[in-house]
Amino acid sequence: MDSEESPEKETFVSRQHLSSKRIPKSLTLLTQRFVRLLQEAEHGELDLNHAFKVLAVKHIRRIYDITNVLEGIGLIVKISKRHVKWV
Repeated sequence: MDSEESPEKETFVSRQHLSSKRIPKSLTLLTQRFVRLLQEAEHGELDLNHAFKVLAVKHIRRIYDITNVLEGIGLIVKISKRHVKWV
């Protein structure tokens, strides 16, 4: 058996590597934009529907992922289902 890897496997690994780099970058940028929007919000309160529209995300789940992490580390609190406040 040849010790070299097949081109198909190399292509798969390269694509997987690229996509794994792309996803964190886009989530990082989205998080930065979300935090900036939250900091600019009146009284530090933000309607997630507004954030969804302004940030033009494809899936609102990404916004919830961000809010869950920020809440988990104590930077925001949820006022209601769709409203958060900067702590």
